[in-house]
Amino acid sequence: MGTTDERLDEAEPPEDDRGPGDGPQSDEHTGGGSAGRSLIAEDASLRDDIGGRAGGTQTETGTWRCDCPRCGDRQTMWIMKTGFGCSACLWQSSNLNDFFVEETEDAKSETPVFVEVLGHELDALNAAKLGPIDAVPTPYPAWNRVCRDEGGGVGLARGWHVLIAGNTGMGKSLLAINVASHAIKAGEKVGIISLEMSKAQLITRYMAIFSGEKIRRLEWGMNYREDVADNAKAMLEENHDRNGGVLLTNQRPISKLSDIIGAMKSLYEIQGCKYFVTDYLQLAWAGNAQNIHDRITEVSHAIRSTAVDLKVISVGVSQFNRATSGSKERPVVQGMMGGSALENDSNQVLLLDHSTYEDTGDGALIKLLVAKNRHGSSGEIPLSWDYRTLRAVEVDPREFEEGAK
Repeated sequence: MGTTDERLDEAEPPEDDRGPGDGPQSDEHTGGGSAGRSLIAEDASLRDDIGGRAGGTQTETGTWRCDCPRCGDRQTMWIMKTGFGCSACLWQSSNLNDFFVEETEDAKSETPVFVEVLGHELDALNAAKLGPIDAVPTPYPAWNRVCRDEGGGVGLARGWHVLIAGNTGMGKSLLAINVASHAIKAGEKVGIISLEMSKAQLITRYMAIFSGEKIRRLEWGMNYREDVADNAKAMLEENHDRNGGVLLTNQRPISKLSDIIGAMKSLYEIQGCKYFVTDYLQLAWAGNAQNIHDRITEVSHAIRSTAVDLKVISVGVSQFNRATSGSKERPVVQGMMGGSALENDSNQVLLLDHSTYEDTGDGALIKLLVAKNRHGSSGEIPLSWDYRTLRAVEVDPREFEEGAK
């Protein structure tokens, strides 16, 4: 496959279908105009960064948003030596004005744009489906199979907000780290915004899950082994050198919603992070909320909206409410603490079913329920916990039933 520049050149629109900006770039758009346009157009390092993002760059007059005139995509713009191109439909132009419009206060609440489902819209959709699937697999094949639509049966797609919920002590945070670890092995930069664990606690658990080393050899105490920690460290660094996958986490505790959203945007823009885990949502604080229902609603809406706007994957961790936590019945999506916003904002909701929990000595058996899925069927995934390494793996349903007897 050629470079992005080559692919865009091959996809150059026919002469009668070019946009107003095709052709040589004028001085107006390279040296003149607003400070924001000039900065983006003249910054050689930014233009050379194929796949760089210019959307949301702050200027003296406002905020600039990417707005492809061909397909309407506002999220990603390729920045090339020769000009600019839309990553969604591969349309290109040397005129920066074609991609950016000044966003005023009035424009932020603009009337939604509707398109005719004909011609170009259908062609663009078909072209997108012929391209590579931009999805990240989870550790669980049964979960991946029900990630349809943009997930393509591969895994979680960009722009999805997924929720993992469970009782206290059932392993919801560890499950989220298992999912994150698998994504990192696939080459993802994953930002875990921890509102509960300290940095040291999170890293220690992550090292065990990623490497398969025993947690007691990595945590504080008489069983700690430096050689085991060095081996886990080497595995993390080898993976990063091979595919760029890495964990990013907060140095200090975070609790304010504004800090969470700020962290997501900063990691996206500076580190290129496109995968986030927030653990856990009930610990986030929103300044204007009057009660837990309003607070969780505001938190859920903000994190989900940020994931959609940035086209990143968001995995949120949630607690059950007291009624669900105290029940021996199979949990349902309505049982999460904080109200229906958590369910409504999620593309998928997965619940650790404490009613199926069986202790096996060094581990446990439990079912993970795909309780809500906008992109496929619901179902259940039998898991086996290994408490020595903190890993949770999918097992055959028959093996699960035999082990639970």
